Amino acid sequence: MKLLKNTRALFCATGLMFGALLSACGGGSGGRDPILGVDATTVASVAVTPASATIQVGGSQQFVATATYTDGSTRNVSTGAAWTSSVPAIATVGAATGLTGGVAAGSSQIGATFGGKSGSGALTVNALPTLSSIAVTPATPTILIGATQQFVATGTYSDNTTAVITNSVVWASASPAVAAIAPTGLATGITAGDSIISATSGARVGNAVLTVTAVIPVPPVPPVPPAPAPGSVDLGSATSFAVLAGTALTNNSGGTTVIGGDVGSPSQTVDPVQLPGFMNYKSGAILAAALNDLQVAITDANSRTCSVTSAAGIDLGGRVFTPGVYCYAGAISITGTFIMNGPGVYIFRTTSTLNTTANSIVAMAGGASASDVFWLPVGPTTLGANSVFKGSILGQSAAITVGDNTTLLTGRVLSAAAVTLQNNQISK
Repeated sequence: MKLLKNTRALFCATGLMFGALLSACGGGSGGRDPILGVDATTVASVAVTPASATIQVGGSQQFVATATYTDGSTRNVSTGAAWTSSVPAIATVGAATGLTGGVAAGSSQIGATFGGKSGSGALTVNALPTLSSIAVTPATPTILIGATQQFVATGTYSDNTTAVITNSVVWASASPAVAAIAPTGLATGITAGDSIISATSGARVGNAVLTVTAVIPVPPVPPVPPAPAPGSVDLGSATSFAVLAGTALTNNSGGTTVIGGDVGSPSQTVDPVQLPGFMNYKSGAILAAALNDLQVAITDANSRTCSVTSAAGIDLGGRVFTPGVYCYAGAISITGTFIMNGPGVYIFRTTSTLNTTANSIVAMAGGASASDVFWLPVGPTTLGANSVFKGSILGQSAAITVGDNTTLLTGRVLSAAAVTLQNNQISK
């Protein structure tokens, strides 16, 4: 036996290239040593890596099978293993490669078998993100007759990613006689007026309002609101107030808040800067009368017959509404751009909250005036940062929070409860 072992070692050391001798160095049929007649090294286990992976539908993932032998050695056996997918309808796998492909959303176990041992890894296949909303920028540009304006469409997807989709949406002008728009999003002013510019992809629509004029107007500071439309909500002595808080007004120290209107609250952390000609009331009959008239106005607006009634809430983003009384049991939110089109009174009531997302825009078109727009939430109001809002928010007993750098031109923030401001421009 010792002689046989020494002979086997000699053959292996000298590297003689004969099949039988190579077998004696650890190969051989059936995993047995042809010289010694004992079991050669066998597979102890198979591991699949990565242990878990995630791809999208249409994507791929390479899995690797590694065999560990009884002598502690390891070897990549991906091309020699038999691969399987527990759910082929979700993920496929190359039978001798370990390369997987995502077919449908879901999960599948990817298994590899080699030398009588098996291992597996988990593969999660996610659906491709879907388009959630479209924002069109700039939101409210003004150009001269004959001039052009390039619009940009930005899509937000279900995974919260964004992408410029200007060249893949369908562009349209609601008033082609006022403005024409090319498939590239380039609009041209034709005659004076307003036109809603829309970008559509599937069921998603984004809007902007293009104003075409013979002369670029210089807006007054503060803006002068037009006369209220017939049947508008009368704010009484609260009309002169741009900000009214029945309990407390919080304004950030060292900020840039500027108010074009009277301010009133019995408790104020930092007095906001006001344009010339307006007052700040912290007590007295004028403040008391304004808070009282606010409640009268809320009662009036809540008594109006609803043009639209819904037991749910609504996201106004991407929509265009005409004058009316809109009543919702659920929350009112604004994601993207909301447009009010046409002259008349707009009243929005909700028994829940009023919320806008960051960078959202409330715009007017077709002669609509922000002075005739009234928002009446029962719950708190939160306006997202860097957003543009229009109309008067009338809070009966809930707080109003205006996000950082958000503007209300033309608009009011009136509440019997607390109001929070941060670097805002508000002009009644």
